[in-house]
Amino acid sequence: MVARRLIALCTLCFVVTAAPVYATADFVFTPAIPFADVTTMPLTDISRAGERLVAVGERGLVIVSDDDGQSWRQAAVPVSATLTAVSFPTPNKGWAVGHAGTILHSDDGGGSWQLQFDGVAVNKQYLEFTRSERERLQGEVDALQRSADASTTDASSSLLREMELSLEDAVYAEEDARQALEIGPVDPFLDVLFVSVDRGFAVGAYGMIYRTEDAGTSWRALYGGIENIDRYHYYSLAQTEDGLLYLSGEAGLLYRSTDGGLSWQRLESLYEGSLFGLLTKDDYVIAFGLRGNIFRSDDRGYIWSRVDNPTENSLYGGSVLASGEVVLLGSGGLVLRAQSAGGAFSAFDDATRTTFSAVIGGGGGEVLAVGMNGLRLLDMKELRGDD
Repeated sequence: MVARRLIALCTLCFVVTAAPVYATADFVFTPAIPFADVTTMPLTDISRAGERLVAVGERGLVIVSDDDGQSWRQAAVPVSATLTAVSFPTPNKGWAVGHAGTILHSDDGGGSWQLQFDGVAVNKQYLEFTRSERERLQGEVDALQRSADASTTDASSSLLREMELSLEDAVYAEEDARQALEIGPVDPFLDVLFVSVDRGFAVGAYGMIYRTEDAGTSWRALYGGIENIDRYHYYSLAQTEDGLLYLSGEAGLLYRSTDGGLSWQRLESLYEGSLFGLLTKDDYVIAFGLRGNIFRSDDRGYIWSRVDNPTENSLYGGSVLASGEVVLLGSGGLVLRAQSAGGAFSAFDDATRTTFSAVIGGGGGEVLAVGMNGLRLLDMKELRGDD
């Protein structure tokens, strides 16, 4: 599944700069209101729950279709926070994530949802982590100071200075975490991926990364299992057929996990811009993002190369279709198509010029995209250049 984060990205600045106002807004954790025309509302992601399609978007909107997108109805949702991503490992069981640290769960194929986790719990776990890190570093600094008293070498003094600076950073991080708990839930989750009915991941702003092994009954932070000192945002998760996990984010972050997500290895730095999405197919991994940058690996992430893109529009979502074709899309109505995961991309500008955030293949070979203006059926004949 691919992350499609346009609305979340557009509103992330608001969330950061207006945190106290947003966090105290009661509407975040009140039920989503009914909307008259759900197909024109801003949508961020779309997934398949068996034969059913499920799309999520602004103000807690979840819509479902049982006829391949011909008609849609709104689901009952207990929050009004913007939802950013949705994942269904089985036809009935699914999860959606969004702003204010929201994680929702459905047992009926997306027809109804329950709040499973929220930003209050996120803030508590982050505070616990920062406190533990500060205590660990304090112990190491104390031990180094005792040994430094018995040693006058430059090496020991330099190491002590480095550890003291790390301790200062840990103290500041704990203070920030304590303040976040007082302010309330703010930061959004930006992607969710369930690799089985029990095991899943949710990632988001400021380095949020959480894992569950019991279908969301409990979520646990993985801050210690990944290197991200600056707390850059995570945007996208993907899994290969043989179980390798990939994670991309801000400032060119790109990771791979070979142990089911317990630890993450930083991959080579491809460029300094954001990587909003990931796709996998066989040994291929495709990462894409800001200003149309696309990178591809054909050996499961060991060696990467830049992929030619005739445009510079930012790319927010994509999908590998049942035919093997790859579709990427993004700002200004841009749609890119490749015949295969290793093929060259050709560009197509949708007449609406809207900005797309996600795409999925339909049962009849059609392609359904979602974005700022809601749902849009893409003409694959135009994409392929058929007469």
